[in-house]
Parts: sequence; C-alpha cells; structure tokens
Amino acid sequence: MNLKTTVCGLIAVLFLISCDADTSGLGGSLTPQGDVMTVVNDSCFATSRTIKAADSLIIMSTQCNLGRFTEPVSGSKFEAGFLTQLNCMENLHLADSVYGIGDHVFPQWFINKVGEQKPYYAQLQLYYSSYFGDPSNPVRIEVFPLNRMLDPETAYYPDVDPSLFCDLQAKPIASVTVSSLNMQDSDSLRNLTGYYPSITIPLPDSLAKTILESYFDPARKHYFADSRSFMENLCKGFYIRCSQGDGTVFYIIRSILGVNFKYIGFDDDDEPILESRIAEFQGNSEVVQLNSIKWSGLESQLSDNSCTWIRSPFGVLTEITLPIDQMRSDEYVLNAAQLRLSTAVTPSSQYKPSVPSTLLLIRKDKMQEFFSKNNTADKTESFVANYSSKYGTYTYENIAAMVEKIYSDRADWIAQNGGDNAAYEQACPDWNKVVLIPVTASVNSMNAAISYSLDIRMHQVKLIGGDTPIKIKTIRSKF
Repeated sequence: MNLKTTVCGLIAVLFLISCDADTSGLGGSLTPQGDVMTVVNDSCFATSRTIKAADSLIIMSTQCNLGRFTEPVSGSKFEAGFLTQLNCMENLHLADSVYGIGDHVFPQWFINKVGEQKPYYAQLQLYYSSYFGDPSNPVRIEVFPLNRMLDPETAYYPDVDPSLFCDLQAKPIASVTVSSLNMQDSDSLRNLTGYYPSITIPLPDSLAKTILESYFDPARKHYFADSRSFMENLCKGFYIRCSQGDGTVFYIIRSILGVNFKYIGFDDDDEPILESRIAEFQGNSEVVQLNSIKWSGLESQLSDNSCTWIRSPFGVLTEITLPIDQMRSDEYVLNAAQLRLSTAVTPSSQYKPSVPSTLLLIRKDKMQEFFSKNNTADKTESFVANYSSKYGTYTYENIAAMVEKIYSDRADWIAQNGGDNAAYEQACPDWNKVVLIPVTASVNSMNAAISYSLDIRMHQVKLIGGDTPIKIKTIRSKF
C-alpha cells in the first residue's frame, strides 16, 4: 500500500510540473515489477452560474465603505453607509476644569486669550485608506445619531437596515460636502509616515457640552467608566451615509469623535497658560462597526448565461458545480485536478472596478464557518488563487483533496443514514458546489498568509462560464 501511495503522489507532482505535457506513458514508466497500474490523463467539465452574494457572508473587517457608484454598462447601483459605535477609555481622565463648563471661575487673562474661539466643540473625523472613483466628485455626507445599541453578540449582515437603529425621517445632526481630493491637508502633512486623509464633519456644540458636563457631574461621572456605560448614557454611535453624489466610494478605516475643549495648563516654568485638548472616542475593533450596503440592478448579471460574474462587495458571486462522479469513483483514485478560470473582456470606462487580486474557492456550505472563524485556506475544503494579469486567469493547481473530501462525505452520510446518492443529494443540495469569493490576506512577518477576510473594495470580473463548460484537467489511477 505504501508503494502505491508513493506512486500516486509522484503522478500528482509530475502533473503539477507540466499539466500540458503528454503523460500517456506515465503508467508504464512508473509501474514497478509485480504491479499493474492504469493511469488516465484526461479532462472533465464543470458548470457555473452567477448567484447573489449569500447573507451568510458576515463581514470580519474594520474597514467600512461610504459612497455611491453606478456601473455605466449594466446600470447596477451600489450604495454604502456604515454604523459605528465609539470606544471610551476606561476611567477616562480630562482636565480638572474646562472653560465654559460648570461654575469654575477662570482668570481674565485666560478669557482674553480665548477671545472669539469656541470654548468647546465636537467633530467626527473619518479617516480613509484610499477611495474608488472620481477624485473630484462632490459627495454629500450625512450623520444620524443611533437611538438603539448595536449588540456585540449579534451576527449582523451587510444588508442591515439602518432605520432599525436611528430615525432616518429626522433631520441629520450634521452634513458636509466633500471630495476625495482632500486639498485641506498640507503637503508636509501628507508626506508624514502613517498619514491618512480624512473627512471632517462638525457636530452640534450641544454634544460636546453634554459630554463635558457629564464628566464634571459626580452623579454622571460613571458614564466614563467603560465603553458600554459611555454608549448607553451619552452616545450610542452614529450612522453615516452618502445622500448625494455618485461615483466615489471611500474606504473608511477609522472613525473618531473628537471633543475639543480649553483649560488652564502649565508651561515648563510652571506658569499657567491656555491649553487646548481633544478627548477622542474611537470606532475600532473593540466596538461594533457595521457596513450597510445596498445593490440594485444586478438582474442582468444574474440572468447572463453567456458567462458568470463577480461584483463586490456583497453583490454577485460565481458558483461552480463540480462533476464529482466523473473525477472520482470507487474504481479510480483522483491524483490531481487543475481548475483554471479565464476572464472575459468587459467594456472599458474611466472609473471601472478592478479585477479582484485573490479569489477564494470554497465549498458552498462552508462559507459561513470560514469567515466567522477568520480561517486560512486549508487546501482541502478551501483554496486561494491570485489573478494573473499576463494570462487573465485564476489557476487552482490541484483541488484533488477537495474532490476526495466531497466524495467521502457523501459515502459517510449514506453509511450513517442509509439510502443512496439520490437521497444524499436531496438532503444536501449544495454537496458538489463551490463558490468564488474575493478575499484579502493578513500576513505575518515572513509575508505568509495567516488568515483571509472578505475583500470589500469595489471589484468586478467577468469569467468564461455559464453556457460554456469549465475544463478541469485530471490524472486518475487504479491498480
């Protein structure tokens, strides 16, 4: 048995080295004396179709999308806003007294220095890593306060209805018109390491006043004990949306509520001076941040049988049905199986979503488990392939282990539950289906992927499939 296993493994290695080579003589050249082995180097064909992105794709990302985009060819529309809570440092400490709050009497020299400046104010800062679309496109952004807490134990999905958490019929508490050019920042600031552009949204002064007054009120000081107390009593968070402007999507990586105030500080000579400070409450991984994404007009992609599509984030995906019984049987062992997906040309436009750089190939019934656990591709039930711009392809070099697992899962189910293949397929309709999903990798210091998460940037790719079968090259053997 060990000899047979070694031979089969060698066959697979040779297959991966050159899938296009003539391997018709492999059986005779590798067969030891006393064994007779048949090696079959052939192909089979899978079918594919376009499907809507599954609700089970829970987003495990701190990035939030904000903006609108209408695809000029199909007319499909993408809209993205997000809900964010705000983290409060435990037992937050501010100054002993703040100008304009409480009954503390500030000296005249301090008041003169403050002059016409606001004693306190609040603003929301939205930092973005990059953006998609027209950099000069004006975008109107609105902010609504949440009136209901986001539950950290609830599995929210990207099609969440924001009206469940805030009153969208009310007037927004703040709004600004911006573009992604962000010309307000100086070149020297842009050149700093770790610089990210941002959108600044002034908030009502009353919010800053409420937060500062609560801090100096002994009966309310406990509001700052931790994030939950802060959110329950002072600020449950915000819903931020794009209300006007089509053609730009921001990739928001951090949201900060800044409360600016003035107080008496001391210089190096211990002399009193006017000081300004910002108390920050951040939307980060310690609180809930939730994309709210809406697609419309995807019907043309879903009904296009001449090909298949992937539109992300959370638009449409490609589903492939693998011909398991052609690839694997009780008679033949599958040694290697190469799946190569070719892309089709789409009409060009000035601002066109890019082709996803990495596609996860995963069993359809394993998607939710994969992303909820932030898994790596195990090369048994999930694989990844990078886009080759030279050939316009994604290549999964050997998915034989996946086919073997699907085949054995069916046999195990029948052994436990009785019945036959038809009974299993009725009970498990997705048993032989896999899905292609854009992902992005988190890497370690050696640049090796340690986990994958959904790639929620704007991507689009058209794959040859649908009515055109997808060729899978295989090598099978039997003794």
